[in-house]
Amino acid sequence: MAQILVNPKNCETVSEPLREKSIRRHLSAQDRDDIKSIHVFPNISSTNDYLLENALDCKQVSVCVAEQQTQGRGRYGHQWVSPAAVNLYLSMSWPLQVWRQEYETLSLWLLIAIAELLEKHGCKHIQLKWPNDVCVEGNKLAGILIERKVNQTRNNLIIGVGLNVAMSLNDNVEIETPWVDLISIKPDWQLSRNELAAELISSFLKTLAKLEENQLCDLNNKWRQYDMLMNKKIEFLHKEKINIGCVKGINNLGQIVLDINGKFEHMHSTYISEIKPIGNS
Repeated sequence: MAQILVNPKNCETVSEPLREKSIRRHLSAQDRDDIKSIHVFPNISSTNDYLLENALDCKQVSVCVAEQQTQGRGRYGHQWVSPAAVNLYLSMSWPLQVWRQEYETLSLWLLIAIAELLEKHGCKHIQLKWPNDVCVEGNKLAGILIERKVNQTRNNLIIGVGLNVAMSLNDNVEIETPWVDLISIKPDWQLSRNELAAELISSFLKTLAKLEENQLCDLNNKWRQYDMLMNKKIEFLHKEKINIGCVKGINNLGQIVLDINGKFEHMHSTYISEIKPIGNS
């Protein structure tokens, strides 16, 4: 997708190098206490993979941030293009005591948290595409990937987010999926990536704590405020076949609700992929 190059007045602030001390400085005292470690890398295969592969203390949160990923990925192993020093690639581990059904809705609550954070800083026309994308006018701005690590010593959720900050300043980016970045939708964007990382971490910690304490409710109506697919006809892959249906929102279990030939189907994100809106329906 051809991008309009935008030169924000504070481009130097936006491109400020990622640093652990800078991220910690922008966190609250409580959040700093809750986080065991923040790992910052100039280059890494994948921030999610780093947290999945390294033995971490199950009792505390750990964070991994990178300037560049060489093997960044989204759902079903799809590549997440991750050029250096222009975006935010962040993963966070969350220790679990026990798996609960409420965690099935986590990606949607975190997407809502991202949307609310961006709106707080003046971004407009934020849309959420079930089950894991943040968009603006149909163009991808951010995505979430949640994975689970379970063995004899660990039971952690790994939450990864990729957020396009200033990718339009890089002329060499080639991505098939239409995309957009923060400085294109808000040319006067002023947060450094360190500040943005801290705010995302804080927002995620609050959302996770509320989910564990059963303080999150009314997912259906919250999601509807941002739902990019509501009442749109889509094609999707299910059981290795392309299907067509009309989106009727989500239910409070986080499943998408589809009208397929007059019959309402509730489908989990595990069993549906390659979702594409059809035309301007």
